[in-house]
Amino acid sequence: MDSTAEILLERFSAEADADRTAARDRFRAAGLPTPGQEAWKFTNLRPLAQFLDARAEPANDSTPDLPGRLVDGAYRVVIIDGRVDGEASGTGIGGLSLSRGSGLQSGTAGNRALRDLSIAMADDGLRIVLEANAAPAQALELVFIGTGSRPDGHHFTLEMELGANSALTVVEHHLGSNAYAATLATDVRLADGARLRHVKLQDESDAAFHLSDCALEIGRDASCERFVLSVGSRLARDEVHVALNGQGSSVRLLGAYAGRGQQHLDHTTHIDHKVPNTSSHEVYKGVLDDRSRGVFQGGIRVMQDAQKTAGHQLNKALLLSRQAEIDSKPALEIYADDVVCSHGATAGEIDEDALFYLRARGIDAAAAKNLLVQAFLDEVFDGIADEALRERLKDRVHDALQVEGSDHG
Repeated sequence: MDSTAEILLERFSAEADADRTAARDRFRAAGLPTPGQEAWKFTNLRPLAQFLDARAEPANDSTPDLPGRLVDGAYRVVIIDGRVDGEASGTGIGGLSLSRGSGLQSGTAGNRALRDLSIAMADDGLRIVLEANAAPAQALELVFIGTGSRPDGHHFTLEMELGANSALTVVEHHLGSNAYAATLATDVRLADGARLRHVKLQDESDAAFHLSDCALEIGRDASCERFVLSVGSRLARDEVHVALNGQGSSVRLLGAYAGRGQQHLDHTTHIDHKVPNTSSHEVYKGVLDDRSRGVFQGGIRVMQDAQKTAGHQLNKALLLSRQAEIDSKPALEIYADDVVCSHGATAGEIDEDALFYLRARGIDAAAAKNLLVQAFLDEVFDGIADEALRERLKDRVHDALQVEGSDHG
């Protein structure tokens, strides 16, 4: 195991439970992922070593300001540097129970180093349970704030269980200041007929690392719509593993990302169609400027018994600079013969003819560029049902790209 992984494990508690200890042992044996592993071919975690010195002085020990809500009227839980802040959190939603917990089940297939790291090193955790048939109108908003007070990193685990025929909207907002590493392991389990809308805004400090592993298990006739917007972090990886376990189950994975400077934004997904009559729809779009780099790795696997599967996967990138880079690897692995599946990837620059057309009609360069970027991303944002949330996220993209005139119409 390399020295960076050793530093990450220095705070491991000898009193940890069996699951955390098992995760620690697997991570110790495997170490941090490297570009020599296929799943990490395009993302190098070596820069973590530059600031994960356990002897580093805290960058900040003040109480951070809370951001405005992304969803009006949402019930909010605040997590600061990997610990739930009870005083800053709300009072509750009918049918929904929340409890503290610091560990997930550690047994997973394959090399899931980020998940193992989060479970082993979790400072705190949250377990969310929605009872059967409950469908609260109020959204649940989880606000994760990093202050840099712990340069060696903070780690968190999140569990969500939705009962049969229930429905919930969950919004994650990740932000912070200074340098730190934040890891998050999430388990989501949807019982038969459950519906989850899950929106995530990754807006961490531009000196931070954001490393997230989310596992989704979806039951019969259940559905999940997940949207992620990545605009922050020096390096971020949003990894999603979906298991469609029941007939009639479905998942929609939508993503948008905006990179500037030397940001590295990685979105990696894997969807398993395990039974007949399941569907998946996946669209990720990114806008990259300066020397930023985007990564998309999408995998759809259709098992032998999963007839009548429908799967769609698409990644598109718009490069605003000749130094920007996108690595895209969509993939299909199909063992059934009665399926409808497709995948695709494109990358290109702003259409000069379209830009000239707008300029010729009196629109200045910045506004014309804004309109073209907006049009490029709209397909992804249109999947967000809440109009106010959709517009706030659009505004954040335009702020991140420093594109003027962000009137969405």
